[in-house]
Amino acid sequence: MDYYHCPPEQLWQEIFRRGEIPCGGHDELSERLAKDDIARGSEATTVATGVKRHPASRSRNQIAEYGEAIDPRSIVNERIVHWKMNTFFPTLQLFFESGRSCTIEGGRLRGASVGIDSDLRFRLTDLMHEEDGEMIKSPLPEKFAGPIRILDCVLAERISISVKPVANIGMYRGARMEHEAHTVIGLKLEGMTDVGYVWARTDAPFGNDRDGTWGDLTIGGLRDDIPAPFFFFPQKGNTRGSVISVVKKGSMISNPKEKGT
Repeated sequence: MDYYHCPPEQLWQEIFRRGEIPCGGHDELSERLAKDDIARGSEATTVATGVKRHPASRSRNQIAEYGEAIDPRSIVNERIVHWKMNTFFPTLQLFFESGRSCTIEGGRLRGASVGIDSDLRFRLTDLMHEEDGEMIKSPLPEKFAGPIRILDCVLAERISISVKPVANIGMYRGARMEHEAHTVIGLKLEGMTDVGYVWARTDAPFGNDRDGTWGDLTIGGLRDDIPAPFFFFPQKGNTRGSVISVVKKGSMISNPKEKGT
């Protein structure tokens, strides 16, 4: 996030909250927070996370696209064999050894992308998966890259830092930091000591202040009629951790002048 236009006192408070000692001028403080966001991801911006008892209701459009919301506990003990995230929509699809699949989606927030806490991501990348249109082969030898069992799945409410635009008053009063509540999905997998969370956010909320930076997730679409994507790379000689583009995003129209250069 861009903290540059936040008032200095908020920058000091946020650095203190993250357990560090603030020092330097306004530019140094704002850059320090931005670098910490990049280094630690959602862990840096999370204020608190607590279990939420009841899922939010889904709109008719969401039900038509992803199915009715389900109790997160209904996928406990399922074994994940493949997953795909953010290829076309802000979703995380999980494919299970049983032949079933489910979809965690954050489409309520315009321009959102789904993300994963670092500890959960570290465990999930042991499996072959698809992310942002690229198929990524597991870094593990095939005999060790087996299905991963879900030990727990919870619905939770997280409080995160967001930056909101305000009217310009003085030099650094163009934005302010706020605490924003949003719904996340927690997963504890085999090999994990604690729950890791899936969340949704947008990187450009300023044009749509009403929606905020963070979005609510729901889990649904538990069904058995969606086959898992192919598991075998067509190219020969692929090594562990290979990345192959499956979906090309953006415009596929090339400039004729570029071909001649």
